[in-house]
Amino acid sequence: MLVTALTACGSSAAKESASEKADKDPDQLVFVAIPDEESTTLQQRFKPLIDLLEKETEKKVVIQAATDYAAVIEGQRARKVDIAQHGPLSYVVARASGVKLTPIGAQVTKRGEDPGYQSYGIVKKDSAIKNLEEFAGQKVCFADPNSTSGYLYPKAALRKVGIDNTKDITEVMAGGQDASVLSVDKGQCDAGFAAEAMVDTLLPGKGSIKKGDLRVVWKSDMIPGSPVTVSDDLSPALRKKITDAFVEKANEDYLRAHGFCTGDACRIGENWGYVPVADADFDSVRDVCRVTRDKQCKNPE
Repeated sequence: MLVTALTACGSSAAKESASEKADKDPDQLVFVAIPDEESTTLQQRFKPLIDLLEKETEKKVVIQAATDYAAVIEGQRARKVDIAQHGPLSYVVARASGVKLTPIGAQVTKRGEDPGYQSYGIVKKDSAIKNLEEFAGQKVCFADPNSTSGYLYPKAALRKVGIDNTKDITEVMAGGQDASVLSVDKGQCDAGFAAEAMVDTLLPGKGSIKKGDLRVVWKSDMIPGSPVTVSDDLSPALRKKITDAFVEKANEDYLRAHGFCTGDACRIGENWGYVPVADADFDSVRDVCRVTRDKQCKNPE
């Protein structure tokens, strides 16, 4: 399901020593993420980070585009992915389904911020829809079944106002955060859901939508920041190098100061950089899963 073939990671026996595990570390690390648009944009956006990781790990790092979060999870399960950018829900799903991975960092837009964001419910500016209750009977776009801000939190919110996704609306899976927003903007959906950054900065910044053409009629509670995870199959020493690179050096200030980039290229997308996260930070997502009992949660911890 990945756009291009991934290089397999070495597996490890449960009782092997740290030195034996290090000997089995791959010569090439595979980093997987979901692009906002075409994969070339993904390559450009992460280039300073990839260069940093190669320097810190002394290994070649290849970034690959995945079609959706399910592809990310299955790539990790098959031990073909070493580092992955998840959504909060896809991380919880991966962990609950037995994938051996550890969250190490999440992106923030500004230095000193806590990682987290909101989901938006959006309509066109001239729509008669004023609130979530009025989504009933409408064609509603969602991002991805494994998306936290583009599906899980919206579904929970709709349930609270008495709307059943399977009966009271026409549910459309647009295929991504950007696709959900663009479908509403083009009138292909009457309403939709997506992460705040996609509505406020990413798509307007690219000229894909005009500010003011869409209206926000609902905002979620704060959602934990989308985590980067590292495979537990890697040796402890290599995992530490990757973790330290993300949480200590993968930020706009360090990348610029050490010559990895110049200007706006030092921002990873619209973000300043990464800050540390832990598994417990995603307990609120597990709580929403328990409320919705959504099949996509697949037995959250």
